[in-house]
Amino acid sequence: MTSSMGRRLAISLFASLLLAGLLISQAALWWLEQEQRGRLVEQLRADAAGVLAALEPGPDDALTLRNERLHPAYRRPYSGRYFVVETPQARWRSRSLWDAPLAPPVTPGVASGLLEGPAEQLLLGYKEQYQVRGQPVTVSVAQDYSPVRQAYQRARTAMLVSWPLILALLALVQQWLLRRGLSPLRRARAEIEQLRQGKRSALTGNVVRELQPLVTEINRLQQHTEQQLQRSRHAMGDLGHALKTPLAVLKNCCNQDLLLKDPDLHHLMNDQVSQMEGQVRRALSRARVAAGATAANRFCPEEDLPLVMMTLERAHDRQLIFEMSGLNGETLSFEREDMLELFGNLLDNAFKWAESRIALRFELDEAQCVVVVEDDGPGIPVARRDTVLQRGERLNERQQGYGLGLAIAHDLAVAYQGTLALDRSEMGGVAVRICLPLPA
Repeated sequence: MTSSMGRRLAISLFASLLLAGLLISQAALWWLEQEQRGRLVEQLRADAAGVLAALEPGPDDALTLRNERLHPAYRRPYSGRYFVVETPQARWRSRSLWDAPLAPPVTPGVASGLLEGPAEQLLLGYKEQYQVRGQPVTVSVAQDYSPVRQAYQRARTAMLVSWPLILALLALVQQWLLRRGLSPLRRARAEIEQLRQGKRSALTGNVVRELQPLVTEINRLQQHTEQQLQRSRHAMGDLGHALKTPLAVLKNCCNQDLLLKDPDLHHLMNDQVSQMEGQVRRALSRARVAAGATAANRFCPEEDLPLVMMTLERAHDRQLIFEMSGLNGETLSFEREDMLELFGNLLDNAFKWAESRIALRFELDEAQCVVVVEDDGPGIPVARRDTVLQRGERLNERQQGYGLGLAIAHDLAVAYQGTLALDRSEMGGVAVRICLPLPA
């Protein structure tokens, strides 16, 4: 979550900086160009006045142009500075034009666009009209604008090339700052993930001030949930113990008195009490299934299941070959007591029917945990496989060894939103396949 949020934030900031930088740089270049153009226009006005000052009256009040009063650039061919002077009696052109024509602006003032000049130059033109000794005089001056355009074009290209590089450097700095700023969120996310998986019981309280209220509330909620869950488990345990004693008394009374007096009633009462015991046991098992495991009660198959096998070996007074594969020290996010109940029933049934060997195979991926329990016993007929997993009134019809234990295991698997299915094992006996979804 934090990584994707940081990535989106970094991309948004980079795009905004890129767009803002390009707009600002282009606007700045345009403004500088307009400023330079304005200064050139002022210079053209001064040049027009200088050319006008080079005019002096001649014989018969005719105006003449004194070249020695002109700027030297007007005498150097293709210098980039040009003029044309027009009077009713004469027309003068700067020697810098050489033999190239110059089309002056149509109207007085600065030309609306650039004019074509000699040697493929682009000229900024200016035209002004004067009155000298009662005679109209038109002075048109122009200056090569190509160097200015080329300079700004180079600046614009350099800006377009350098700005992304600058932004790339800024993006690296920005990414470092974002990672540093979001690191408390990433740590909190990792701790919440560990909390959900049961690897820790509370979040670290030493966090930045902005996250302190959130961490405090999460720890408070976790503590409240643990307390509620513990109270529920204790209440269920107390209820189970409270019901077991009266049921045991009823069963003993049935065995002692009714067997001699009324065998049919004895069998009926014994079956009903047995069903009640099974229902109580299964109901308590389903009620004990928690929403997730905590750090203190996570299920570690490689540590817990060998202990179950040792207990079953003592209970059945026999030694079997036990094989467990598919694990590399993983600890599963399931409640330990539920898993011991589940596998205890399955392994107990396998012990009752196996000849010499029991195999337990785990298949783990990111979405689910699949476990296959196999034995080399006689197996279960296909017609009976659905029956042994049913519950209720048909419990008394199940074969001994594959009855109540499989029903309890099936209910636990369903409580974890999983499945339990029976098949024939390659070893010859029954194969019980349990599929439990892992927490997302």
